[in-house]
Amino acid sequence: MIKQVVILLMVLVGVSFCEEAKVRVKDISRVIESRDNQLIGYGLVVGLRNTGDTQRSVFTEKALTNLLKKMGITPDKNDFKSRNAASVIVTMNLPPYARTGQRLDVSVSSLGDATSLSGGTLLMTPMKGPDFETYAVAQGQIVVGGVSGKSGRENYKKNQTTSGRVPNGAIVEQVVKVTREDQLNVTLVLNKPDFTMSSKVVKALKNNGFKKVAAIDAGSIQIPIAEMAEMPYVDIIEKIENTKITPESTSKVVVNSKTGVVVIGENVRLLPVAITHGSISIRIAENSKNASQYDTDIPNAAPEIEVKEEASKVHYMKPDNSLSSLVDVLNDIGVNTRDLISILQAMEEAGALVATIEVI
Repeated sequence: MIKQVVILLMVLVGVSFCEEAKVRVKDISRVIESRDNQLIGYGLVVGLRNTGDTQRSVFTEKALTNLLKKMGITPDKNDFKSRNAASVIVTMNLPPYARTGQRLDVSVSSLGDATSLSGGTLLMTPMKGPDFETYAVAQGQIVVGGVSGKSGRENYKKNQTTSGRVPNGAIVEQVVKVTREDQLNVTLVLNKPDFTMSSKVVKALKNNGFKKVAAIDAGSIQIPIAEMAEMPYVDIIEKIENTKITPESTSKVVVNSKTGVVVIGENVRLLPVAITHGSISIRIAENSKNASQYDTDIPNAAPEIEVKEEASKVHYMKPDNSLSSLVDVLNDIGVNTRDLISILQAMEEAGALVATIEVI
């Protein structure tokens, strides 16, 4: 029987520690003009050890034929019998202010029925934006994090072998201009819109010399820079980004039902509640000694039914109990991942858990 392991992570920070724990504004927000641009491209991977696309992937054969024709070779249709090539989709993010010649990483994912991209080389692939203009070109050796093997009896696979990365595989060919529409203000956009966090950022910036800063809404903050006109724009942004604030704690419980990880925010609070947990197991076996009590026409058919109910305690939680008390009770009960999720959801449904439960 495989034991289920529950990993309970508790995000519990004392009040005095919270006052000292600060983050930079740049860690929770960005300047509105500073945004990535997503690029995509279709490419070919060669050099595979008979793990590439089969002849069922017609587009791979067509792409290879077109490529070889451009290089002065006219192949016959029956020439492609090996599985040393594969069609892939290549993706990357073009960061703001990227310049021509700069190298960036790209992700490569199999498009056909290839079984592994390990050891393959990505051929020159134009990376296009939403306007289908080429902004970068990718090429290089693929690094795959998975391992796969095949023998006459079994297949072995660990992690993903049909996707990987090409470190520094893309070269920027065209610059995406970053334009500042508002020359008089800097607009910050919070990574996670929140009214409380927006207010905290405004107060922190005012204390750092930006007296006329104002929150537009829960997700954006406007900072006039006229009073900092003597400073270069880069220095103004540096001063804004390095302003430190105390982050806002969450009252959320995040549960990953696949891995058994549970993260409980500090602001989760409890109301009076009693919790009990137990389970009933039923075991049906065959006992030949009691066969005479049952149908003797069926040998060894005397069933023996054993019902076992685990003893359980009722745990009372006081109104002033904190997150640490909840963790202690759950550990005392001894629950697996599935039961832990059920208990937390039942507590929320009963109104005893003041938090938002998010299952991912």
